[in-house]
Formats: sequence, C-alpha cells, structure tokens
Amino acid sequence: MSLNEKQITAKIINNKTIHIELPGMIHKKLRANLFLKELSMQKFFCLMAESFINGDSHIHSLVEEKVSNLKDEKLSKLKNIDTKELYDAIEKNSPFKK
Repeated sequence: MSLNEKQITAKIINNKTIHIELPGMIHKKLRANLFLKELSMQKFFCLMAESFINGDSHIHSLVEEKVSNLKDEKLSKLKNIDTKELYDAIEKNSPFKK
C-alpha cells in the first residue's frame, strides 16, 4: 500500500461526516457570506465545532442561549395545554385502568 493510499485510508477511518438541514434562505445567505470571506461551509462548520469543544466563550454563550430558548418554548407549550384534555389523556392511557 502506497503512502497516499495509507493517508486516504486513515482519513476515511478518522474523519466523520454529518448532514445538516438548513432553511433555504439561511443556506443561501450563509454560503454567500462565507464565499465573501473565502471560507467553505465545510471549514466553517469544522471551525464552529472545534471552537465549541475548545471552550470558546462566545460559542458556548450562543449554545446556552439557544438551549434556554428551546426550554422556554417547551414550557410555554406545556402551560397552554388544556387541563381537562390532559387529565382525560392520563385517564385514557392509565396502566391501572381495567
């Protein structure tokens, strides 16, 4: 096996791929902005991942803010549940019901 083949094999074994789904307009704007900075989307997401695992405070703040917002949204949805519907669903699905 040649050195180049060994390098390719090592890259395949060590590197992982992910699929990211973005809304069309976000993708379009991100791609355009990164193009102007001469940075590929691949390098951008790699940079973000590396920055996060290396403890970048700005990235961690963004993530914590997003997590907090998601929790608030879930709580808001739970608060809007009709109490009667909730109790009816519990009663209907009760494991103690004969």
